[in-house]
Amino acid sequence: MKSPRILFRATLLMAILALATAQAGAQPAAAAPEKLGKPAENRIYAQQLVNEMLAANPDLLDVGLHAIRPGGTDLYIIADGLDIIGRKDAPNNLEMMNRDQTILEPRLLGKTPRMAVHTPLRNSAGDIVGLAVFSFKRGDGMDKLTAYVRSATLLAQLAKKVPDTASLFQPVP
Repeated sequence: MKSPRILFRATLLMAILALATAQAGAQPAAAAPEKLGKPAENRIYAQQLVNEMLAANPDLLDVGLHAIRPGGTDLYIIADGLDIIGRKDAPNNLEMMNRDQTILEPRLLGKTPRMAVHTPLRNSAGDIVGLAVFSFKRGDGMDKLTAYVRSATLLAQLAKKVPDTASLFQPVP
């Protein structure tokens, strides 16, 4: 005959499993994946700036501009050369922006090697208004130092065209 202690443990284990199974079944359905925008449909000033930069700089694979929407608290991709517009940024990107940090790293864009530079985006007064991500083609002479110098040049050009955060969201034809 089984001892009462073993029966108690078995009953307790079955109760815990039944409760866990019932709770797992009561979980809400997973949220629908976020709908991300396309550059061709993104008719704001920030996208115009991205499009101009990509057209004028053949060493760029991609440019992304990230900002906090007026009245918002979260950082989002607001303009990009890829179909990822509207994606909410990870908290570390907001922290990088707030701490005025720049990160350079070799990465892949799909299967294409790139040198990525994540750096705060400034306005014409020198205030941080977002985050810029530049993806440079890897190849002869494109190392971290070259990517940093190129991104600094591009950032200076962008800053002259950005009076404030709100301007990035202004509609364009």
